[in-house]
Amino acid sequence: MDIRSLRYFIAVFEERSLSAAAKRCFVAQPSISATLAQLEEDLSTKLFVRHSKGVSPTDSGSQLYPHACRMVNDLNSLRGLFSENTTPLSLTISLTPFLSGAFISQVIKKMLDEISGLTLNLIDESESADLRFTCSRYTSEDDVFYPLWEDDYVIAMPEGHWLSEFPSLSIKQIDRQPFISRTPCDILESWNYLMQKQGLKTDIRAQVKTEEYALDLVAAGLGISLIPEHSSRGRSDICIRPINDVKLKRVVGLAHCKDRSFPAHLINTILSSKQQLLLT
Repeated sequence: MDIRSLRYFIAVFEERSLSAAAKRCFVAQPSISATLAQLEEDLSTKLFVRHSKGVSPTDSGSQLYPHACRMVNDLNSLRGLFSENTTPLSLTISLTPFLSGAFISQVIKKMLDEISGLTLNLIDESESADLRFTCSRYTSEDDVFYPLWEDDYVIAMPEGHWLSEFPSLSIKQIDRQPFISRTPCDILESWNYLMQKQGLKTDIRAQVKTEEYALDLVAAGLGISLIPEHSSRGRSDICIRPINDVKLKRVVGLAHCKDRSFPAHLINTILSSKQQLLLT
């Protein structure tokens, strides 16, 4: 086992694809496969299950991931102790308004804490930026995307709402309920399609742009809302329930155009922040 094999493992774990990991690591796919096979032999455990759409981590793979990230990050930090390169770095980062502000703040703090001379200018998504906080479905083939966290969509409701009596909800229970809608929303088209397919409707009482506004209106008792689970954390004025017959999720991360290049320590810091978010 060496640091290279851990880097390849991390790339496969995050990309969920051997070919995508190979492109990210700038090596041929057989090198990734051979290195993973050797790592699995060294650890005497299976790390991934291969299938037609890529790979999925086993329990052993999920257990190894945070340790691998920490070891790679520690090595990068060690190299930084002896680096005299403190060239100032100024970046603009655009923010998609419907993303979790708490998680974005953690990533930004880590970048500022660990990259000497870094200054950030946070701008609206409509402006041109070096990096973009966005969802995977809003990226294109011209982008490089670094996934940071996944969000499962849940139903938010006021404390004491009658739906809170159920441990989970069917989409049919939402039919004609007072509803707070969000636009833009990355899964809005999928949600509308599912509702229409089953002949269901929602009684839209308000339409807002951000998750925070939606949750404030939910807490005020104006209706229920479909939100990412992470956005509700820290709020005691609402409760959430999973949907048991519909699976909606988003992958959030940082993206940039493929024709842009950035210092390796910046990319390593972005990727290592994922480990911190997983423990949050």
